[in-house]
Amino acid sequence: MSEGRADSERARELADELRAIVEALSVTELEAPALARASELARALRRQLAGTRQPRWYDTNVGERSRTEASQRAYLDQSPVRGQLNPLAPPLSIESVEESDGSRSVRGRARLGMAYEGPPYAVHGGWVAALFDELLGATQRLTRVSGLTASLRVKYRHPTPLEEVLEFRGWIEREQKHFVIARATCHAGDTLTAEAEAMFLRVDFDALQKQMRKRREST
Repeated sequence: MSEGRADSERARELADELRAIVEALSVTELEAPALARASELARALRRQLAGTRQPRWYDTNVGERSRTEASQRAYLDQSPVRGQLNPLAPPLSIESVEESDGSRSVRGRARLGMAYEGPPYAVHGGWVAALFDELLGATQRLTRVSGLTASLRVKYRHPTPLEEVLEFRGWIEREQKHFVIARATCHAGDTLTAEAEAMFLRVDFDALQKQMRKRREST
C-alpha cells in the first residue's frame, strides 16, 4: 500500500471513530468521573490533530475549468454529507446507475444514528434536506455541466426513521441552457418518507471561486 493511500485509510479510520464517539455521546448517560476522563482524552486528541491546515479540493487548481481526479476525490472526501474523511457526514454513499430504458439515474444509501435525531426516532428534517441536496447535486452532474443549488423543495411524506437504511433515487426532470431541474425520492424499506425537487443554475465556477476568495481575504 502506498504511503498516500495508507494515510487516507488512517484518516478514514479516525473519522469513523469520531462518528462513533459523537453517536455514543448523544445516547449514553455518563457519570461525572467518566465525563472528566473523556474530556481529558478529547483534549489530548485535539492536540494530536494540531498541524498545518490542508488545502481544500479547489485550491489545487485555481483557474482551471476541468477539475483533476485528485481534486474531485478530495471534494468527495471533505463533503459534510458524504465525505468518508469528514466525521460530520453520516456518510451518504452515491453511485450512478443505468436504468432498464437506457437512461441514467443516481442511487444513494445512508443510515443515520441518534445524533441526527429530530422528531422521536426520526431524522431531523434539516438533515433530510441536506441528504437530498447532496444527492441531487450528484444527479445534476449527469448532464456533464455542474451548477449551484438555486432552490430546493422537500415534501416530507412520513417521518424518516433513524437507524434504518435509507434508499435514495435521483433523476433529471428537465434540462435547459442555464438550469437543470432534478428530482429525488427517499425510501425506508417500502415507505416513501420524502421527495424533493431542486433547480441548479449553471455558473462559471472559476469566477465564483475568485469572488469568494476575494471576499474571504477582505474580512
